[in-house]
Formats: sequence, structure tokens, C-alpha cells
Amino acid sequence: MIKKIVVIGGGTSGWTTTLNVLRNTDNPEIINISSKEIPTIGVGESTTGVMNDLIKNERNLKIDELDFIKSTNSTFKYGIWHKDWQEEGKSFINPLGDEFINQTGFPSEDYDYYRIYHIAKNIPYEQTQAQFMRNNVMQFLNVPEDDYYKPVFNNQSGKVNFSWQHIAYHLDTFAVGDYLKKKVLEHHRVSHIEDIVIDVMKDEDGFVKSLKTKSGQIIEGDLFIDCTGFFRLLINDDNEFIDWSDNLLTNRAIAFPTKDYEVTNYTTAKARKYGWEWNIPLQHRMGRGYVFNDRMISVEKAIEEICRDYGEIEVVNDVKFTPGRMKKAWSKNVISAGLSTGFVEPLEATAIHMTIVQVDLFLKNYYTDHIDLKNDALQNNYNRVIGDTWDDIRDFIVAHYTNTRKDTEFWTESSSEKRWSPRLKNLYEVWKSRMPRITDYSSSNYMDFYKLGNTLWYQVLIGMNVLNSELAEKELQSYNLMDIAEKDYQNRKNFNKHVVNLGHPANTFYINEINNLNEYKKVIY
Repeated sequence: MIKKIVVIGGGTSGWTTTLNVLRNTDNPEIINISSKEIPTIGVGESTTGVMNDLIKNERNLKIDELDFIKSTNSTFKYGIWHKDWQEEGKSFINPLGDEFINQTGFPSEDYDYYRIYHIAKNIPYEQTQAQFMRNNVMQFLNVPEDDYYKPVFNNQSGKVNFSWQHIAYHLDTFAVGDYLKKKVLEHHRVSHIEDIVIDVMKDEDGFVKSLKTKSGQIIEGDLFIDCTGFFRLLINDDNEFIDWSDNLLTNRAIAFPTKDYEVTNYTTAKARKYGWEWNIPLQHRMGRGYVFNDRMISVEKAIEEICRDYGEIEVVNDVKFTPGRMKKAWSKNVISAGLSTGFVEPLEATAIHMTIVQVDLFLKNYYTDHIDLKNDALQNNYNRVIGDTWDDIRDFIVAHYTNTRKDTEFWTESSSEKRWSPRLKNLYEVWKSRMPRITDYSSSNYMDFYKLGNTLWYQVLIGMNVLNSELAEKELQSYNLMDIAEKDYQNRKNFNKHVVNLGHPANTFYINEINNLNEYKKVIY
């Protein structure tokens, strides 16, 4: 019987996990052990839509989104703008939520003829949500309620019915951690121990019985969730770390927030000489950082490169990391989340995403108050799914480096085929004969339960110019979908011209409209 669940770790990871456990359980006591003495990684974080889902879910605890946005200086994010990735001077937009359902049902509902049409015609993917990003406006804020309609593309009527499926946040990790801590502690089942774990007591079978803290407290529990980041305090025992350094070259990140910035409704990922730079706009500052390979450029030289663009900067965090994952994300009565399980690199906001997704999967598909934690089959099943998911994310990130840049050793090496895993090599071979399908991704992931599948893969592959336009055109012709795709493209293009003018400039939205955000929720979402 699970009577007590203990979450170890604070920050965004620890407190989103504590909130997630509260959302998805009804009976056990929940204890979070964390300390301000343990530094939090990051000075600005970018999320995916799963963070919004967690905040807006009202089960067991209501969080007002307006209050969350105002209290944490967060901003809305519609996607990522990749600059100089394929080659210097070229960029592409990768929106989060321009999802597509094939209303013809042929050859299948997930056959994305709309994006394949862009490949066939060599057109950049900049429809719907991407247009709001390019024009940096908030969506639909001035659209009357009776003019707002949510649907999908309707081929039969010729009308463009259109909505957003995903919007994400840009976060100040310190403010968000403090805010979520305050909120979850309002619930009677949640308590917090401000302390550092210094020892782990186990039974004869290797199950964690209790934790000893620096102050001498002994905290018992039935199920433990490791959110200790790279420390991997609990999940490291009897486990194996799978190193991805041969696939991904970035291994260090320096963070340098600035006050001089413009609020955008997107994250900017700008390719640099030995890696790339993130730009994450908050209401009070821009979170910036340079992710690079410290064997190819020193920290001092990396700072010099940055200073040529921004002048003198203050490095507030310097993080070394090894890309890779733990073989087991669930071991005996310990679950890991986020960095404790693995880390690819900061690109595509996968850290917080996987923190939420992993715990979500466990709680919704495996957990009951009477779960048998000694059932190895349960753990093997979960670990296979999570492992395959991390491997898919690794390959998705590696695909961002499939480019033609050769201006530095970093880009020559990172774009080399020797960085491709056997699985990614096989996918690229498959896509020489046909366009990508959802079935190409891991068979273990419940058909893309982790929400980084066909849509985002296509947008990156289009942006990096990986897929063959002639093959795309032949495929559409063979399915008699070319004319339908052309019609849909023109309908949506015309619709975008109209609707993008109805948005509100993102740079002034938080100044002028933030107090009225509740009035707009019905049209924002």
C-alpha cells in the first residue's frame, strides 16, 4: 500500500513533479525534500505545451493562469525560431502546435499531406501559428467570441477551420519553483522539508526505506521520485548511464541574462561557431545562453564571442553536462524524472517536457495505491517505453545538425553521418523511398504519447532541407492528394493574411493587456 510518496529535489523539476503527483493521486501523503543550498540549473527556461496542460488542469488544486503569468514574469511561447542552422543567413520557424488531421482518411488519418506539399513545392513551412511568430503577435486577442471557431481543416466545405493545439511558456525557473511550491503546499496532503539528504537506507532487497537529512531527520516513504538532477541521488544505484557523446557534441552551457531585449512569442535558437545560443524572453529580462563544446573552444573564448554581440556580459551559470540517459528510469521503489533520468541538450525544451511526461506516464498508466513495486515486468515495460522515448528525442535533436555548415570544426563534426545512431541512419534510408510516417517512430512510445512526433520531425526536416521534393511530389500524385493539398494551402494562406492582423503585438501585450488576460482566455485557447 502506497501511503507516502517522497519527492527529492526542488526547482522547476521538483515542484512540477510534486504538483503532478498531487494532480494524479488521491490518497497518499506527499513530501518534498529540497534545500535552497542546492543550486537550481538555469536562469530562463523554455517549455512545451505539457507545462500548460499541467498548470491548467484543476484536479485536486486550482492554479489561476493569470496569476501564474503575472507572479512569475512568464511569457507565452508559440515555437522556436532557428537562425543560421542549415547555413549562415538561413533560418526556419518551428511552431509548437500546427497539428494536422487528414480529413480524407487516405492513406491514413496521420498522413500529413499538408507538410508534404511544402516539401514537394520547396516552400518554407510558415503557415498558421508560424505567421504569428513571424509577425510577433498574440493570437486572436481582438476576435469577437462569435467569430471564433475551433476546428480542423475541412476539405469538403473549402473553408479553413483553424485552432491552436499547443501553446507553451517561457519561464524564470527560480520564480516558477517558488510559485509552485507555495501553491502545492496549500493542499493538506503536501508538506515540505527544507533540508539536504545525506544518506539513503535500504532493505535487504535494495528498496529505499528511508532518507537521512543533514539536520538528522529520518524520512520514511513507500515510493520515491528522484528529481536531484545530475546528482541522481537515488536512481544511480544498480543502474547504467548510456553516454551519447558520440552523437551530440555540445557539453557545456554558460548563461548570461540581459536587460536589453524585446519580448517575442518564440524562443530563438541562433547557431554560433561552436554551438548555439538560446534567447528566452521573459517580462523582465531576456534569458540567454551559449551551448558549446568546451574541447573545441574554451569558456573564455566563448565569452569573447558573445561579447562581440552584446558587449560586457555577466555569466551567472556555467554548467558542464554529458548527453545521455540512465538505462532504468524506474528501479525498485524509485522513479526518476527529468535530468535525473537523462539530458540531451537545451535544444527543443526537452528537459522540463520529459520531467512532466515521465511522471505522467507512470502515474496514469502504472500507478495504483496497491501497485506491486516488486513486479519486474511492470518496471521493464516502463523502462523500455521511457528508454525508447529518450532515444527518439536524441535522434530528433541530432537531426537538427544534419546541415551543410562547414565553417568550423564543430559544424563539420556535428553534421557528420558518424553522429547518427543506427536508428537514425535507418530512418534516413527509409525516407529516401517515402515520406515520414508516424509509424517510423519508436514502437514502444504508444504512438507518440510524448508529443514530439510527426509534426515537429517534419518541421525540422523541412527546415534543414533533408527530404526529397521530387519524391514528395510523386507520393502526393500517387495518392491523388496533390490538388487537395494545393487547395488547402491556398485556403490557409488567405486565412493567415486576415487573422494575423487581428493579433496584439507581443512586445506590448504584457504591459497593456496582462490585467485583462482572463477576458481573452476564451479566444487565446
